[in-house]
Amino acid sequence: MAYTSYQVLEKKKKNKLECFCALCRSPRVIRYSRRLQKRHYLQILTLGFVLIATTYSWFEFKAIFALPLIWAIFEATHKSLYRKDLKCPYCGFDPTWYKKDIKLARQKVEEFLKQNPESPVLTRAKNYHENFPEIRS
Repeated sequence: MAYTSYQVLEKKKKNKLECFCALCRSPRVIRYSRRLQKRHYLQILTLGFVLIATTYSWFEFKAIFALPLIWAIFEATHKSLYRKDLKCPYCGFDPTWYKKDIKLARQKVEEFLKQNPESPVLTRAKNYHENFPEIRS
C-alpha cells in the first residue's frame, strides 16, 4: 500500500492539529501549540534546578537568575517553531502576516510561488485552467 507524504507524516509524528490551509486548501498538520504546555514548564523547572544546583558554588544566590533566562529561551524557541509551522509549505501563506498586513501577506505568497514553480498549488491551477471549457459569446 502506497502512502502519500501526508499519511507518512501522520504516522511518524504525534499530531496536534489537523487543518487545511486557508489559501490553497491543502491538508496541514500543526504540531506546535501557541503556548507552552505543562510538560514544558516541568522541563524548565527541572533544567533550572539542575543548573542552579551545579552553579551555586560559584554564583551563590545569583544562580537563581538562570531560571528566567531558561524560561525566556524556551519561550522564544517554542514561538519560533510555532511560527515556522504555521506557514504553508505548498503556497507560502502565513496567517500571522495576513493578520498584520494583507498586502504584505499577498506579496510574500507571490514571492514564494515565483521561487517555487513546481509547487502543487501552481500545477493544480495550471491543470484547472487547461481543462476549463472555453466560453463563446
